Amino acid sequence: MVRAVQQASAATGVDFAYLMDKAGVESGYRTDVKASTSSATGLFQFTEGTWLNMVEQHGAKYGLGVYADKINNGSVSDPQTRKEILNLRKDPRMSAIFAAELANDNKTHLENELGRPVGKTELYMAHFLGAGGAAKFLKAMDKNPNQPAANLLPDAAKANLNVFYDGTRPKSVGQIFDNFAAKFDDAPAQFAGSTTLGTIQPADTSSQPWLTGMRSAVSGKEPISTFTIMMLDSLAVPSDDDEEKKRSTGSGARDSDEGDQSSGKATNGYGMKVGPNLSAGSLIAA
Repeated sequence: MVRAVQQASAATGVDFAYLMDKAGVESGYRTDVKASTSSATGLFQFTEGTWLNMVEQHGAKYGLGVYADKINNGSVSDPQTRKEILNLRKDPRMSAIFAAELANDNKTHLENELGRPVGKTELYMAHFLGAGGAAKFLKAMDKNPNQPAANLLPDAAKANLNVFYDGTRPKSVGQIFDNFAAKFDDAPAQFAGSTTLGTIQPADTSSQPWLTGMRSAVSGKEPISTFTIMMLDSLAVPSDDDEEKKRSTGSGARDSDEGDQSSGKATNGYGMKVGPNLSAGSLIAA
């Protein structure tokens, strides 16, 4: 799962830490989870309509041209083909790449609508509410952050009672935004820095209880630790050149697992080189 997110980040330019944060919030890092109140499914909880639109718009770039051609304005005439396309939401590679593409699409839309740059919290609001809903939400917040959000977006409120209500009391647009900002705006600073291990600072998870304390409602397991995410963020995505070099030297999966002895650099079992300050055995899963 982490490798899929890393590759999506490299392919689209969308921040790796942001995508990991969003996957944690959306699904608890589960690839097959389905929401009970909507059609949202998979690692990034794509609804059916949003997924079909993403495959139609971007699928051809990622080898899904046959499926993209079968979609017309978000609709698929053949039930079996539609089912096959929607099942791709459970593929972490596809889910991650389209989550990243959606983030780029939403960024462009929101910045055009708002006339200003947007940050990670605004991007997540666009994923959560749709680009149009997020623009409406953010414009309303600029005018009056104390207004009830449920009155503004009643359909979204019905599907997400815990987000829009505190018990029976409706939350304001400002409160909802602040709740998401606490999750997203704090996190990037913890992962800031170059991709060289020596410049990444240890994360203070006391300011991020949502990361260390949150448990998936469906799995009951802790999400990937902040430390592990930082370490994985420092690893380069394996390239085609790496695979070609491996084939030409006759090395295989066993060599990858045991490390690259010829270069003196260890690998983590996925063919990714580990930096000089970190051994392969230091990558401990949460």
